[in-house]
Amino acid sequence: MDSLKTHCQYGYALLGEKPPRIDNTVEYVIIGVSIYFPHCVIIRRRDSCSFNGKKQWIVPQNSLY
Repeated sequence: MDSLKTHCQYGYALLGEKPPRIDNTVEYVIIGVSIYFPHCVIIRRRDSCSFNGKKQWIVPQNSLY
């Protein structure tokens, strides 16, 4: 799997809650494609650690580099 970084500081929220914060200093891997948001992917940290209680985030695919 390729390791990627993101420009995003927050991910998309599914249930109207506050958007989850993302640590944009670490590497991520894509684990799926979002069925709720077009052009978005589901990512997780490469090291599999949680950040602010979250383990997965939805971000625009074009935010990854």
